Amino acid sequence: MTEGAEAAAATEEFDCRVDHLLQSTCEVARAMVGAHQAAMGMLVAGDWTQARKYFSLSDKYEQWKDFTMPARGIGLHALVVAKNEAICLTQDEVEKHAAWRGFAESAGKHPPLRGLLAVPIVGEDGLNYGLLQVSDKTDGSDFDAEDERRLQCLAGAAAVGLDALRKVRALRLDEPAPAAPIEAAASFVVIESV
Repeated sequence: MTEGAEAAAATEEFDCRVDHLLQSTCEVARAMVGAHQAAMGMLVAGDWTQARKYFSLSDKYEQWKDFTMPARGIGLHALVVAKNEAICLTQDEVEKHAAWRGFAESAGKHPPLRGLLAVPIVGEDGLNYGLLQVSDKTDGSDFDAEDERRLQCLAGAAAVGLDALRKVRALRLDEPAPAAPIEAAASFVVIESV
């Protein structure tokens, strides 16, 4: 196999594994916090125009299962990524937030938000991979601190997976793949029953 073919195969395998990891993470997020919607955006080299998006919707949002919208890096999503901080808002707080854009050109076509909990996905070296978000609690309540803690743990696990996939790809391409310091790895281990 030529060097170019090996690189293409490694990239294709990496993309497939990333897609599986992040789609599964969306489904787990929705189940873990009891939400009707979960979405994840992964930035490619920090570029919102190249973002990869993943969704998990309950039957309540069936009519939006094929909805797509290009990522633009504005509004509440951009705030979470830029600040590397979680945001937890009620529906009223979403609509009153200074960064809320009301879905811009997709208003009326976008699935409605009914409250928002979003957390950044940050790798071991501080690389922001994107964000994980949920909306519309299945029991009609607002998201709380426990939901945020769980979603942050899940985002941390997704970051560990993305870090590992990135290193495997680098090693296959004979590129450097530095290891995380031992003390950093310990902070990602969280075991709890769901």
